Amino acid sequence: MVGKLSDDRKMSGSRIPILYCWNHGVPHPWSTPNDELRKSIQASAGEYKSFDIGEPGIVGNLLEPALVESACESLGLPSPELTPAVYKTETFEASCDGLVQVDDPVTVFSDGIIQVEGGELVLSGSVPIECKCTIAPPTDEIPLYRGPIQLQAQMLATKSDFGIIITLHRGIERRIHVVKANPVIQSEINQICAEFQSRVLTERWYPPVNVDDAVIPPAANEKTSVDVPHLVEEISDLERLRSERADIDEQIAGLELKIMDSLGEAQMGTSGPYLVEWPVRHYKEQPEKVTPAKPARTIRLKTLKIRAMV
Repeated sequence: MVGKLSDDRKMSGSRIPILYCWNHGVPHPWSTPNDELRKSIQASAGEYKSFDIGEPGIVGNLLEPALVESACESLGLPSPELTPAVYKTETFEASCDGLVQVDDPVTVFSDGIIQVEGGELVLSGSVPIECKCTIAPPTDEIPLYRGPIQLQAQMLATKSDFGIIITLHRGIERRIHVVKANPVIQSEINQICAEFQSRVLTERWYPPVNVDDAVIPPAANEKTSVDVPHLVEEISDLERLRSERADIDEQIAGLELKIMDSLGEAQMGTSGPYLVEWPVRHYKEQPEKVTPAKPARTIRLKTLKIRAMV
């Protein structure tokens, strides 16, 4: 597809894996449910601007048409429709990189680059196609965040029984996976998307999954206080680990200082089996910049302050 086509105010096929993965305790590498919730809340208020997809995204979009067409040729399927329309359901929207209409059933088999669920399937009807490009080497199973859940959403939206994932690994190795619609996964997709839409309307945040996630909600009222007696052990452990980290950081700083002092003006030094480098970084001259004014705001910090009350 050419960029993102679905409405940012609603959950979309490409974002559903984020909710699904975290719902199953599988960290998504790029986002959290609260990240996505914030985007949709901002989009609903007319404030959200889509981020730059970067060079990998640009190259991926350029390669998608060729990969989709070549996969259909390899599977013996008719010519696909490229960048089909956005499909809308009650709980989410989904766009596909390709869609092929199989009027005369076609039997496909696992063979080399082609992996077919169950080893053999007879394809018919509309078949959505999802294309992924990655620097990762091929594996027996595709990570949930790299196509399988997104494709289930696309099959649900297009009312399809089958779907195809094409993955280009390291720019040179192609893998084609043909899968069936999974009613259990699709039912969960509907549930998590319905919950997401409810949270967008009420601005009700998900439980945080990391420190950055915890500071997304508005700053707390400084005059409030809560009693959390069940966290005594956790707070004690945090204090102990911070103290140990401070001791380790101090030892590291002392050792670095000793080695740097011995290197002097040299950028490298050798000691037994070790080669130590003390690199330099060159900065180009830059004109003076005036920092633009910023409105007053209140944020929550990412570091807790702890003090004993006895």
